[in-house]
Amino acid sequence: MTDDAAAPSESKALRLARYLKEFVGLRSTTVYDVNKFESVLWFGDMPQEPECQSPAWSDGFVAGDPWLVVRKQQFPKPPAAPEIILPWIDQQALKQADSEMPKLRESRLETDLEAVTGEGEDPPLVERHLEDYPAVKEAYDLYHPHWAAWSEEYQRRSRIQSVYAELFRLHTQVQKQGEIVELVLGLGLLAWRSSSKGKSPAILRHVITARVDLHFEASTGIIRLDGATDGAQLKIEDDMLEAELRPERGNYADVNEQLNAIGDDVWNRQSIFTALKSWSGALHPDSEWSPELKMVAGNADKPRVSFAPALILRKRTQVGMVRIYDALIERLSCATEEVPPGWAGLVEDQEDVDVSDLPLQPGGITASAYIDPQEVYFPLPANREQRRIVEAISHRRGVLVQGPPGTGKSHTIANLVCHLLASGKRVQWAHAWWSRCAA
Repeated sequence: MTDDAAAPSESKALRLARYLKEFVGLRSTTVYDVNKFESVLWFGDMPQEPECQSPAWSDGFVAGDPWLVVRKQQFPKPPAAPEIILPWIDQQALKQADSEMPKLRESRLETDLEAVTGEGEDPPLVERHLEDYPAVKEAYDLYHPHWAAWSEEYQRRSRIQSVYAELFRLHTQVQKQGEIVELVLGLGLLAWRSSSKGKSPAILRHVITARVDLHFEASTGIIRLDGATDGAQLKIEDDMLEAELRPERGNYADVNEQLNAIGDDVWNRQSIFTALKSWSGALHPDSEWSPELKMVAGNADKPRVSFAPALILRKRTQVGMVRIYDALIERLSCATEEVPPGWAGLVEDQEDVDVSDLPLQPGGITASAYIDPQEVYFPLPANREQRRIVEAISHRRGVLVQGPPGTGKSHTIANLVCHLLASGKRVQWAHAWWSRCAA
C-alpha cells in the first residue's frame, strides 16, 4: 500500500472505529454500585484458615500459585452427651453448633412411677428440681468443654464451607452461562459521591479488574481460583465515572504501564498498591487510599480507594468491545502503522487474495501449512460443488454462496459449521430472522 493510498484509507478506518466505539457505548448500562452485580464475594469476609488460603492475606506469593484455594469440609458429629443430663436439656439444640451450650432446665415434670393409681388411671406427674440432683450439674460441667470444642470447630468449618458453596455456585453459573456472564477479580474499591453535579450517583466500584478462571476438582473437593489462562490482563475500569471526573489521559498511560509490568503477579502488594495509589492520586487532589482488605469508611465527598479485593460475577458488558476499539483507534492513530487488512476491507474496495500464501506473522509459516483440503468433516451428504466451498473458505477471506430456494444452502451451512468446528475453528452464526447471534 502506498503512502498516498494509505492516508485516506486510514482516515476512514479511524472514523469507523470511533463511530463503532461510541455506538457500543450507547448500548451499555452503567452500574455504579458493585453490589448491583449478580454476585460479589469479598476476600475480606473469607475465613483465613488452612483450608481457605489466598495470597490476599498471606505473604510469600509465588507466580503460578493459586489466587484462592478452598477445600470442601467434612463436619464432625457432636460428642455423645451423658445420659444423666438428657432429660434436663433440649436435645435438639444440643446438636446445633452455637456460641453457647444449651442450659439445663431448672425443673422438669416426670411421671411418678411410685404413685398408687386405680385401674385405667394414668400415673400423676411430679416436678423435679435441678438443685436436688447435683450429679446432673456435675456431669453437665464435665461435658461442656467437649461440646464447646466441637461447636467451635463446627462453626469454623461452616464459615469455610459457605465460601466453598458460593464458589461452587459461581463455577456452575459460569459453566452454564459463560456467554452471558463473566467472573473477574476486582481490586481498588472506589467509594465516592462527587459534588460536581447536582444529583451525581454514589459510586462504589473497583477501578481495576483482572480476568480469572475458577477450577473445580470434584474428586478432591477443591475449588481453585487462578489468573485466566491467557493472562490476568489487568485493566482500568472507569465507565462509572463521568468524563469530567476521570483523570487525564496521560495518567492512564502511566498506570497501564504499571499494570502491564505487574502481569499475573497481582498479589505483589508493593506493585499493585503503587498502581492503585497512582490512579487514586490522579483522580482527585483530596483522594484517600487504604490498603485494607475491607472497605474503610470515609468522607463521601472525597474519593476513597481501598484495596478490598472481591470476586465478581456480572453480566458481560460491552466494555470488552470498547477496549478492542480503543486499541484499534490507538493503532490507527499511529502514522507508522498499516491498517489491518480485515479492517481496511470494511472501508475500501479491495481485491480478494489467496490467504493461504500469506504469513501468519512476520517471518512465520504460511496459512497453507495448516490447511488439509482432503480432510472434510461433512456429517450430511454433499455434492462436488458444496465441497468446493470448503476449499474456497480455506483460501479466501470471504466467500459468498448464493442460489435459489431448495438448492441446499441451509444444508451446506450445517455441513460447514460441523467441518469448521471439527477443524478447531470458532464459528459465529448470524441470521436475519434471529434477534441475536450465537457464537
